[in-house]
Amino acid sequence: MSKMGTNLYVLLGSLAFGIWGLVPIYFHQLDEVDPILVLSQRVFWSAIILILIAVIKPKLISFNEINAREVGLTFVAGLLMNLSWLGFVYATITNNIMAASLAFYITPVMVFFTGFIFFKEKITQYQKISLSLMILALAVYVYFDKQLPMLSLVIASLFTFYFVAKKRMNIGTFAAIFLEHIIFAPIALIYICLNISDETYVEWLTLMSAAPLQLLPIFLLSIALLKMPLTKISILQYIEPTLHLALAVWIYHESVSNGQKYAFIIIVFSIIFSSLKSKKNYANN
Repeated sequence: MSKMGTNLYVLLGSLAFGIWGLVPIYFHQLDEVDPILVLSQRVFWSAIILILIAVIKPKLISFNEINAREVGLTFVAGLLMNLSWLGFVYATITNNIMAASLAFYITPVMVFFTGFIFFKEKITQYQKISLSLMILALAVYVYFDKQLPMLSLVIASLFTFYFVAKKRMNIGTFAAIFLEHIIFAPIALIYICLNISDETYVEWLTLMSAAPLQLLPIFLLSIALLKMPLTKISILQYIEPTLHLALAVWIYHESVSNGQKYAFIIIVFSIIFSSLKSKKNYANN
């Protein structure tokens, strides 16, 4: 791949994580809304948008490439994404953006480690040190706060295995995203109908608008995943939690525990090790 082509995929991946990094500003307005309803609205209206796109541009989906294996992988990927996103929304609307930030600092290390396990991607000595530091950060968190960051670990694990499922797919970007949402749209609609309450028009519009807000970065990331190894994607992922951390501390003034404070300091060194080596690898490609 040419350097210009590589830079394009890096840009698309960066934009995806940048958008996700600023999403808490949007969902912080929905602090009194059921997180599952927020998720259901996103899934349903995303499916409607994708159906309209498919009708206008039917060539985007080749039904010849869709088989039982791809549908199964798509179901798994969609389930993992939705559960991860549910945890993220819950953290955001319950004033726990710090937990989301920690989750997405952990995720990149988990991603390049799973890239090594499942796809035989090279894991360097620097990345091994980075992984060790991330484990140390979690140990320090537990020591000072006397508890595991369960919400952060759940979000990170779900999102990591979403990447694994996506990398195993052999269908086009649009077809994969289309199936991920269509499969879960009926369940989302049922939940919406069973939980219609007294949300204001503004809240309903905000919920509906979550669909395009989330579809765009999913499209961008899916395109980037086509040509970028997970070890490089893992570096771009640090954009998102850094923005989350900035929002939590400077905009929403969330309290920072000793465990979180020391864990984040160690995580910074973990990022430095993984990023420096990745830059060297990037130059060699």
